[in-house]
Amino acid sequence: MSEVNITINNREHKIACSPGEEERVQELAILLNNEVINIANSLGQIGDVKLMVLAAITILDKNQDVIEDAIKIVDNSTKKLEKIYNKIEKKT
Repeated sequence: MSEVNITINNREHKIACSPGEEERVQELAILLNNEVINIANSLGQIGDVKLMVLAAITILDKNQDVIEDAIKIVDNSTKKLEKIYNKIEKKT
């Protein structure tokens, strides 16, 4: 196991990860820290646990929006491809 030092809300944490995942963990920690800072700037220092929970919910909400948008795009693309396929089938 590898270990990575990350900083969240001005506090250092040592995180274990698989070898080769160190850079990804640091990138994700930066995203989490940015969200925590935004919330702390908005609500104040309400405690690490509450900040982490709110940051996690915010990030998951954003990710869910992206997933839902991607599903809509795939569904629309599938419908368009089916129409094209049906037109081709009718011509042959």
